[in-house]
Amino acid sequence: MDKIFKILTYSWLVLAVVSACMAVYFLSIKDTDNALFFIFAFLISAVLFLLRRYQLKKHQAQINAQNKKK
Repeated sequence: MDKIFKILTYSWLVLAVVSACMAVYFLSIKDTDNALFFIFAFLISAVLFLLRRYQLKKHQAQINAQNKKK
């Protein structure tokens, strides 16, 4: 389960980086409509990355607490 959380976390990070690069590219060629789409995609994926990272840390803390009880 921990492996799945890590994969999802880093996939959101990759999507955020790609969206940011695409937004910069479209802004450089003066295509603001497509740039806005990628800016929103960047914001959403960045927020989801942060939420997943928080969830992963919380999950690992619970596992560590259970291991200490044993």
